[in-house]
Amino acid sequence: MNKILLGNLLLILGVCFSAVGAAGFAEPPEDGSYGAFGLGLVLVVAGGLTLRAAKRVSGADLGHGVAAVGDLQQRIEKIALCVIAIDNEKESLPREEFCQRIDELLAGDYFELGNRHEEYLQLLGFGRFTKVWDGIAVCERLLARAWSMATDDHLEEAREELPLARQAFEGSVQAVEAL
Repeated sequence: MNKILLGNLLLILGVCFSAVGAAGFAEPPEDGSYGAFGLGLVLVVAGGLTLRAAKRVSGADLGHGVAAVGDLQQRIEKIALCVIAIDNEKESLPREEFCQRIDELLAGDYFELGNRHEEYLQLLGFGRFTKVWDGIAVCERLLARAWSMATDDHLEEAREELPLARQAFEGSVQAVEAL
């Protein structure tokens, strides 16, 4: 039997048994009401665990994990190119443009990447996800720091953050390529 079908069936039966059992909790309680309620709770938990296991298996079996890795890799490479471009041009960028380019990156591609972090975590698993996400998080913090410094008229110090951000992000690029 399909695990998703089984999980849904267990959930439905669990809710039904729990509702019937709970309906018998009047004074005095009806015979078997606690048993029906308890059986319903057990069935709900079993259904949830079955669906959770089915979700993990179906994602791997259907190639969703491979597609997610490809999507993650494309997003990371796009951001990496932007970080490299800003780092390479940092000496010639006036403060306003420097801030604007970082702001656009953080509010655009970085924001979109961050919105999908839970999806990537589930599909990659915790160990592989943290290897990739470590550099992403460090780079984001350093870019935000550089932006903040530049807006406070400390452009030279802000420019010093970019090679560190670039280096952190390169670690994520290498980690996603190794997946």
